Amino acid sequence: MPSEYDIPDGIFGAALAFEGIIDAVTIMNGPTGCKSYPGWFSEHSYPCRDKESYTDIPFKYYRRFFFTQPRVPCTYMDGDDYIMGTRGKLDEVFADAISLKPGLIGIINSPGASLIGETLSLKAEEGTVVRIGSPSPSVTMGAGFQDAMIKVLEALSPKRCENRKGVNLVGMTIWELNWEDSIGDLRELLGLCGIPVNAVIGAGCTVSELRDSGSSELNVIIHSDYGVEIAKWYERELGIPYAESEYGAPIGFDAVEDWILKICKGLNADPTNAMKRIEEKRRRAANVLLALYTVHKPTLGHTFSVVANGSLAYPVMTFLYNYLGLLPVAVNTGTDRTFDRKISKFLEANDLEVSEDVFDVQADVMIGDGGSVASAEYRGIVIGGYDISRPGRTIVPIKESPVLGLGGTMNLLDAVMNTIRRMD
Repeated sequence: MPSEYDIPDGIFGAALAFEGIIDAVTIMNGPTGCKSYPGWFSEHSYPCRDKESYTDIPFKYYRRFFFTQPRVPCTYMDGDDYIMGTRGKLDEVFADAISLKPGLIGIINSPGASLIGETLSLKAEEGTVVRIGSPSPSVTMGAGFQDAMIKVLEALSPKRCENRKGVNLVGMTIWELNWEDSIGDLRELLGLCGIPVNAVIGAGCTVSELRDSGSSELNVIIHSDYGVEIAKWYERELGIPYAESEYGAPIGFDAVEDWILKICKGLNADPTNAMKRIEEKRRRAANVLLALYTVHKPTLGHTFSVVANGSLAYPVMTFLYNYLGLLPVAVNTGTDRTFDRKISKFLEANDLEVSEDVFDVQADVMIGDGGSVASAEYRGIVIGGYDISRPGRTIVPIKESPVLGLGGTMNLLDAVMNTIRRMD
């Protein structure tokens, strides 16, 4: 079962970039089918955007262009529009969007609209407008996200600053499972080092924060497949260097430590307090591991599979193998191939052979998106699993559940070790 069919593409990535800006509005120039999922997803990624719960007032947006959804109005292209064009509708939906007083409006052509040559021209343009005229459904979501975010930055023109301070987090999106909790965890770790976070580029930031993002001393990459090109743009245009962990995303004790140390080295900051916090969590995990061995439930030799983008799959795979002694039997990064070389090199160095068919290879534990994990558990392919990417299975996330950072590392260990504890 190829996983590529279930992975959003570059068009969704472009919508993701706009919707990750709190005070932006995304207009989809296309049929309602092109806006329904991005609109639903954005609404549910911000349970309470601007202190207003949209889910409590479903009929507020029961009007033309919005179709009861508060996010991503569209021109609902139909048969005549493919002949006459959507210029009239586009002007009307733009005027409706302007009435919401956004800091930025992003307009995306659907594949059908770009096919007939829609130019996204407007009769009267107000404010900052960013156009994606020919989005590619054949590129990854990460590529589409970065392309759109760079266009946003070019439109907003953040200024060079002489007295720079703090960091921007780059490569985090609202697609990330429990993204706000992960950001909070990483902010706390950086705060222990005396490092302020000025903006999270594309994940809960504002237009004002993006305009001021040139005042940061360093850009810190979280997921390279969603951030390295953006970081290179900042370095090229504003002279802001970037830091990136060799592990990928900061999950797993070694990966979190490496991420912190790279940042502190770039800023000449003191990592001592963050290292102490990490050591505290290491000791707690070690005590639980010792308890498992005491009751003859060692983790060593148990198997796992991973289905996630490369910057998540690689640190998870290396952490579970090096720290717990678990053996990877299947790894699938979908259409994201950015970490394939590192994954292959690690497997070869440890004489490991794995399959890409995570959906049919038997394992004790699966780490991946909630849909894949639930399917594998139901079919008896795995004993248990852990949701590390969307879609997650927790519908109402009351407690904070970061995927990244120290909290994410402990959550991953909790799921894996409890699965092993339950096994006969």
